[in-house]
Amino acid sequence: MSIKDIKAKDVMVKNPISIPPTEQVAAADLLMTRNSIGGLPVIDLEGNFIGEISMRDIMLSRFNISVGGMKVEDIMKKNIESVSPETSLKKILEIMLEKRLRRIAVVEDNKLVGLVVHKEILKELYSKIK
Repeated sequence: MSIKDIKAKDVMVKNPISIPPTEQVAAADLLMTRNSIGGLPVIDLEGNFIGEISMRDIMLSRFNISVGGMKVEDIMKKNIESVSPETSLKKILEIMLEKRLRRIAVVEDNKLVGLVVHKEILKELYSKIK
């Protein structure tokens, strides 16, 4: 397979850690810290992808309000860019660079099936050139 043939399904993290919108922001913060990740997809009770919360969102929200009793849904980003498992790596990179994204959700039938992150893209590209 050449670099041009790489699709989201080839570089995505399958079954990524996610969080429901009703969870406390403090729990999201702890989950990200313990797993050394910068963001979490937010999925509703039916498993639909509805947004994302990042460490940056949490840090920025602390400047305006106390996040003590806040829920993920209070500060998560909605209407987030996503791709399908068949989306080309070229298109993914275009979206990530244009929108300045660190991660992008892979969604099929509105369900989260994976997450494309910089590290996985680099691993795949490295495997092709070594």
